[in-house]
Amino acid sequence: MPVKIGIDVGGTFTDLFVVDAEGRSRSFKVLTTPDSPAEGVIEGLGKAARAFDLTLEAFLRGVILIVHGTTITTNAVLAHRVARTGLLTTEGFRDLLHMRRGIRETYYRSKIDPPPPLVPRALIAPIRERIDRDGNVAIPLDERSVAEALDLFRRNGVEAIAISFLFSFLNPAHEARARDLCARALPDCYLSVGSEILPQVRAYERHSTVALNAAVGPPLDAYLRDLVERLARNGFEGELRIMQSNGGVVTPEVSRRLAVQTLLSGPAAGPIAGLFYGRQRGIDQLMTIDMGGTSFDVSLVRGGALSLTSDGELGGYRIATQSLDIVSVGAGGGSIARVDGAGVLKVGPASAGAKPGPACYGLGGDQPTVTDADLILGYLNPLRFCGGELALDARRAREAVEARVARPLGLGVVEAAWGIYNVVNATMANAMRVLSVRRGHDPREFALVAAGGAGPLHAEMLARELGISLILVPRESAVFCGAGMLMADLKHQFVRSLPCGLARADLDRLNRTLSAMAAEGTATLRAEGVAKSETRLSVSFDLRYAGQFNEIEIELPYAGAPLGPADLERLHAAFHDRHDALFGYRLPLEHVELITVRLTALGMTEKPLPKKLAWAGSDPASAMLEERPAYFDGRFVPSRVYGASGLGYGHRVTGPALIELPATTIVLSPAFQGEVDEVGNFLLFPRSLELDEALTRVRGAPP
Repeated sequence: MPVKIGIDVGGTFTDLFVVDAEGRSRSFKVLTTPDSPAEGVIEGLGKAARAFDLTLEAFLRGVILIVHGTTITTNAVLAHRVARTGLLTTEGFRDLLHMRRGIRETYYRSKIDPPPPLVPRALIAPIRERIDRDGNVAIPLDERSVAEALDLFRRNGVEAIAISFLFSFLNPAHEARARDLCARALPDCYLSVGSEILPQVRAYERHSTVALNAAVGPPLDAYLRDLVERLARNGFEGELRIMQSNGGVVTPEVSRRLAVQTLLSGPAAGPIAGLFYGRQRGIDQLMTIDMGGTSFDVSLVRGGALSLTSDGELGGYRIATQSLDIVSVGAGGGSIARVDGAGVLKVGPASAGAKPGPACYGLGGDQPTVTDADLILGYLNPLRFCGGELALDARRAREAVEARVARPLGLGVVEAAWGIYNVVNATMANAMRVLSVRRGHDPREFALVAAGGAGPLHAEMLARELGISLILVPRESAVFCGAGMLMADLKHQFVRSLPCGLARADLDRLNRTLSAMAAEGTATLRAEGVAKSETRLSVSFDLRYAGQFNEIEIELPYAGAPLGPADLERLHAAFHDRHDALFGYRLPLEHVELITVRLTALGMTEKPLPKKLAWAGSDPASAMLEERPAYFDGRFVPSRVYGASGLGYGHRVTGPALIELPATTIVLSPAFQGEVDEVGNFLLFPRSLELDEALTRVRGAPP
């Protein structure tokens, strides 16, 4: 039977979510292989094949689709293992990339250093050329200066070339010619061209994005070639798609060209999965959290819509391409606990990763981690961790916590573990506030979707901290992003900057631009095999009041017909309303400026549908495995332990309790309870409430 697979390569584990045509699914985890991530992917596929009693070759011949999220580019940036990059830019603007925005990015830290430059100044080549603000050629391209720059790059072993000229978004002719000269002189170099990657205003943001694309392009290209070759060698003949930061998927060929769009490749699937599971319960206000081995990612879904941003950052480098709005902090199961010089307990952001891993893994690690603390507190069963495939060593966990946390603080081991648990919870709760409270949203109006191998162990404490009344834990929570990848659509985004007053916008020019972008988007999807009936186009406009620095993105219904004056009036009204909602005021007499036009082309994909379960009653006694002590509010409490495989639709579990899934554990304190829904997901809520009451406390219609 044909199957589809979502694969998420994380910092500690590589997750695989396998689903067949009838909606039956299985999940698998293997330790990530940092030195060769493709090796870990093949190892995970081999594990899945054995579970189906097949050879790897026989199993892969039945796989029709693999959607893959990768951390290759993310790790390359954070570890500064990027390609040696050269930059061609307009003469007179050589230092623009290093000057950044020219403002202090951290207001109260005047001596903070910027990140290492993506391109050394010696490899930034000023080229004599100039396009003016109207798109006209003011100074022709000096091809001799391009040739001299390429000779410099050749002598210095440059692997990638970024090309970003001033006003190229209005007239790309000079960049296109420079690209041709580069391809002819240095055919083995990776090329990143501003007018192809990000044809929009703001020179520094464009420079940074184009340089990032060049810097991470070669490592991504090498990885994808390795992965494709390994898959083909083992019998895979299906389709491979790569997850993008904007929540869509593309072919490997497109991904190689737009490498910068994979910088949040793995986490981007989380909000998509959260929206999918929330819709099953009729909930459209969701906060998704994903706590893996290395990081904690949080995102919002408001009114059934994913939150996007064009003002992203990674490792201090600006990214102006659109991506899902995700806050990520170094707070995972492998986050290392330590006592600093002032005697303060700190947890993360450093992680033990897959190698050597937490002390309790017994793989050589001796640093105390969050997973070690969870084990000491009784939340994890050392014999059933990861389905029993990785036995945990409680003695090593206690020794690590005692030596590096308990003894320096003068605490007992359990007290120290409880401190680690609470400190990492505080870090995660703060990240959740950054995305909600600090942006004007009340977290109590959202349902919490908890995922990741460590997420369900900490979800209840996070919900209580923020006043959230309903937690949804998908049965596939441990491979959440892997599942979300199979729910993503093919997605291509096109952008053009057309700065002008909105009231005076040239409708003919605007419609020509939209028509060209729509044709490009449709043609791209056709080349990927998407039928016209499965194609969806949407447009949005970046607007601002005259004199403002930042824009607000306003979407407008688009069916391909030319826009008219009435559409501009609707944009005006929608912008005033949105500005009022975000900032508490509107300026109806102020001029509104149109800065950028965006078009998104979606190729709708078939989504896996979960199988509905038969009613099993409310008594979960048949699923109870044992009773063991777990630590809640300052003491160990006898807690019932249930196997998730034995829990069916309608079963209700009251805390204190632990629900063990193959690759994670749901922790319920004495104050909480949980119920299994009709597709096998877990709904957690306070014991003082009924499920219907918890559902009414989150926005959106209850089911």
